[in-house]
Amino acid sequence: MTLYHFFSLLKNHKLPLLVAITLMVVESLVSLSVPWFAGKFSESILEGKTIFNLSYIQIALIWLSLFVVQALLRFLSTYKVNFIGAKMLTELSCRLYDHIQLLPVKYFSNTKKGETLALLSNDVTIISYFLSGVLTGLVPASLILLGALILMASINMTITLIIMLMVPAFFIVLKLLGRGIRPISENLVQRQADSMAIASENLSIIKLVKAFSREKNESNRFKANAHEIQKLRKKQLKIQAILSPAIQLLVSTGVLIVVVVSAMHYQSGDLTMPDLITLLMYGMLFARPMSALANLYGQTQQALGASNRLNKIFSATPESSCHSHEIISDSNIPSNNDLSGVISFKDVDFSYEQNEQLLINVNIDIQPNQTVIILGPNGTGKSTLLHLMVRFIEPTAGQISIGGKPLSNFNLSELRRNIGLVSQDIALCSGTVADNIAFGYPQASFEEIELSAKKAGAHQFISELENGYQTQVGENGVLLSGGQRQRISFARALMTDPAILLLDEPTSMIDNEARNDFKHRFNEVLKNKTVIMVSHEQSLADIADQVFIMKDYQLMPRTDTKC
Repeated sequence: MTLYHFFSLLKNHKLPLLVAITLMVVESLVSLSVPWFAGKFSESILEGKTIFNLSYIQIALIWLSLFVVQALLRFLSTYKVNFIGAKMLTELSCRLYDHIQLLPVKYFSNTKKGETLALLSNDVTIISYFLSGVLTGLVPASLILLGALILMASINMTITLIIMLMVPAFFIVLKLLGRGIRPISENLVQRQADSMAIASENLSIIKLVKAFSREKNESNRFKANAHEIQKLRKKQLKIQAILSPAIQLLVSTGVLIVVVVSAMHYQSGDLTMPDLITLLMYGMLFARPMSALANLYGQTQQALGASNRLNKIFSATPESSCHSHEIISDSNIPSNNDLSGVISFKDVDFSYEQNEQLLINVNIDIQPNQTVIILGPNGTGKSTLLHLMVRFIEPTAGQISIGGKPLSNFNLSELRRNIGLVSQDIALCSGTVADNIAFGYPQASFEEIELSAKKAGAHQFISELENGYQTQVGENGVLLSGGQRQRISFARALMTDPAILLLDEPTSMIDNEARNDFKHRFNEVLKNKTVIMVSHEQSLADIADQVFIMKDYQLMPRTDTKC
């Protein structure tokens, strides 16, 4: 998607844009009439001539009325254009956000959060303003340029030709001075994204920063990037600062030439004083859109830079199966029968980097309603198996199937709604405990939320919180302990009654008493479910039907399992 393709956003606002442009055109016509009335006013004063039998006082009042109408039209057109820009900003932001949400997990692993936030906050603003404000402003600017030239030509062709010769000189100077803006603008946007990424990262790990007294180091890192931004802005502002006076000098020189030539024509009798006044006012009016065009090149380069960055993310391929955006209702709550059958890993390989295998030739079959535990030290690929199940990532080779049906054949939303994942990296949203438990099923009743918490062994500690289920958990659950967050995550997974449950180190953050409680209630809570659990806790093996050991990138069955 190039800058040209972003023009499609304008199609959704045809009528409002037409109204705004019409107001601009009418305002431009009024602007073009002002010098004409100035000339007629001068005639009535200097030569005693009248127009439509109007006195110079009446002409002055009409002239004043034109100023009022001009101001009103400019207000209406400016408001219309800015409001259209705001709507386009909303539309493009939502469109970009929807696309980002559909990107695979790999994209978020490889991209700084701050860069994505910068796209949503900065780049979409640049594009929206350029399309709504800058481009639509070209219509009245062009009309004033053309109208002023025609009306000046009707008074004196020689002077008009002098002014017309200024136009190519204007664009040559603009091109020479503005050619360095684009690379600076692109680099500046990237640096701004880096700055937001640094801030976002540090704020998310603020406890870690404080624990190791890294405030000064992180502050220096942020300042170093901020100073780089300052240097780039200095270069950009220098070019922009040169552009404006250079154009102004060019225009002023042209006006001076026009004044000198006009004075010569006046002295020779080829030009009257009213015509001279009218001509000079048209020359000043002609300079207004020329001055606006002085910023067009820089704004275009900024928009091109933003469009290139947005193009990269819009060209990123979404996950292979479309999501369903419908809200889960009583009629389509996932049931245990939605995904039934044997879960099979056939010759599955996986690697994050080429030639760096993490899984090699994994072959296992998991029967329905069976509990499987995969043991092994950290970093051996246990969690990767779970992420393959929910298709956060795809196998490098081989196939995973459920009931003989490859995972790629399932609708992605259906698959994930029927698989409950309790991740080791627990994520809670800012809100109440109840909000987090009902995250996947927001229309759940309080009784359903409470039942799910009881199954997860979380009801007791939730009841002891100051506001119970209405207790705020803070951003990512910062106000709760690790064990509490883990149990809420477990309750959230049970909320939708998934057919398959994936547990990643489910007891890593709880004490021995809670661990024993988990083992005690496990069979009762998770009966009629297929459970795949990864852990380094050997003691959990006695609740499993099958036990596998992750070793040398492969899964090895352990023979002393429960029958």
